Amino acid sequence: MPARSNDFQAVVYFVERHLAAEATVSESASLTDRVTGQSREVDVLISTKVADHPVLIGVECRDRARRDDVGWVEAMRAKHDDLPTDRLVLVSASGFTAAAAAKARHYNIEAVTPGQPIPEDGPLAQLRAHRAEFRDMTYKDLTSLRGVTEVEGQTHAVDLTADHVVFDAEGRQLGHVADLVRSTLDQADMRSGIATAEQGDQYVIVEVNQPRYPTGQLEPAVPYLQRQGASPQLLPLLALRLVCAVHVDIQPVELAAGTLRGTGYLYGSGRTAGLGALVVFTQIGDDSHLAVRLTSAQGDTTDWTADRSTQTLLPHADDQ
Repeated sequence: MPARSNDFQAVVYFVERHLAAEATVSESASLTDRVTGQSREVDVLISTKVADHPVLIGVECRDRARRDDVGWVEAMRAKHDDLPTDRLVLVSASGFTAAAAAKARHYNIEAVTPGQPIPEDGPLAQLRAHRAEFRDMTYKDLTSLRGVTEVEGQTHAVDLTADHVVFDAEGRQLGHVADLVRSTLDQADMRSGIATAEQGDQYVIVEVNQPRYPTGQLEPAVPYLQRQGASPQLLPLLALRLVCAVHVDIQPVELAAGTLRGTGYLYGSGRTAGLGALVVFTQIGDDSHLAVRLTSAQGDTTDWTADRSTQTLLPHADDQ
């Protein structure tokens, strides 16, 4: 996905996605100018239906220190006169001058100023003084590695090294324990540990039952170790216990609060895992959304939506 213009536009986009649940919402959308035939960008485009008739709503955003004046209202009206939009919404982070607001009303343009105080009895009121945190855990060293195998129906603990060879059930070499460790750490659910960790260097214990070796196939393989002796024997690896030295970095994120078209929201930005991160929380009644936008050093962005049931982030594609 290409880079997006700014955090304010992104906040408007995520709030509008939540507001227009039954509509299609696109950010940085391109529309064709009826006069020039050239492509023009609209900050946020909402495609919906009213009485079974398609309606396009253009949303233009501005994030400046001063209130927006008549000039911007007139410029956006002229722009959309030559675009196939049916309605125009202007969102100004700093508000509108009295003349600009009057001009918008005259031309039936909705002028919106987010950032107004959240009602004391609103669903976000209790969160207004809170901060979010970005927490990163970096693995530095593997200090202890043990496995559990089964010999003649009895389980046995065995010390392992990263160089131990791992086999499949047929005795074919899969790779080394180091590969299994990397896969285990990638798939381990460390959320509870990260959530309670303190800032700085520390140790974490990762225990995994029934580890599986990634093979690139649909199903990973059950790993086996070879027991040396007069008649080598393959022993299934039933469990792994890793002790890792890690570094935990905690970055607080101040949250700004406001309302947009009657919808309360919180948002803040920072950095996590080497990426820029914007979080936007919106709530309509009992329905809440948490969206995250990650931005790479090259300016590419990916958008994610929180799945509250699994406490995970799921990628979402742009509405089309």
